[in-house]
Amino acid sequence: MNEFTSFNPTGAEVQSPETMPHSIEAEQQLLGALLTNNDVYDRVAAIIKPRHFYDPVHQRIFEVAASRISKNALASPVTLKAFFEGDAGLAELGGPAYLARLAGSAVSSFAVRDYAQMLYDLAVRRDLISLGRDISARAGKVDIASEPREQIVAAEQALYKLAEQGQTEGGFQSFLKAVTDAVNVANAAYQREGGLAGISTGLM
Repeated sequence: MNEFTSFNPTGAEVQSPETMPHSIEAEQQLLGALLTNNDVYDRVAAIIKPRHFYDPVHQRIFEVAASRISKNALASPVTLKAFFEGDAGLAELGGPAYLARLAGSAVSSFAVRDYAQMLYDLAVRRDLISLGRDISARAGKVDIASEPREQIVAAEQALYKLAEQGQTEGGFQSFLKAVTDAVNVANAAYQREGGLAGISTGLM
C-alpha cells in the first residue's frame, strides 16, 4: 500500500509549504521494475514520461533508462551507472548503490501499468494545484491591463493544454469532463457579476 506523504528523502524541490501530491515509494518501485525487466517499458511508455515523476533524480533515471530501452540497449543498475557518475543528486542518495536498491524494491510486472497511471494522476494533480495557484494570484491582482475576461480565457487555454496531455488514455475523459465543468462554473459565476457572455471553453 502506497502512502502519500510530505517526507522527501530524495531532495525534490518543495514548491510551497503545502505538500504536493506524490508517492516516492511508488516511483521507486516502478523504476525498480523497469531496471529489472526492461520489457515492462512497453506497458508504461504511453502513460508516463520523466516529467511525471515528482523527484528530479527519479526523472533522470527514468529518462536515461527509457532512452536506452528505446535503442534496444539494456537498462540496469550496472549499465546506468556510467550515466550518473557526476550526478550530485544520486550521489546524495548513495550513488550507484541507490540504483541497486531500486532494483531490489521492484513492483510486480503485473502492477506496473497501475503504478504508472497513479504517478501520472498525481502529476496532473500537481499541475492543477500549480495552475490554481497561478489563477488565484492573477485574479487577486487588480491590474487595468489584465481584464477578468482575459484571465478566464488564459485559464481555459492552460486547462485545455493540460487536458490534451492525457487524451491518449481512455480513462482521461472523466478528468476532461471535470475540467469542462470547472470552467463552466467559472464562466457562470463571472456572468452573474455583470459581464462576459458566451465564452466558450473549447473543451466540449
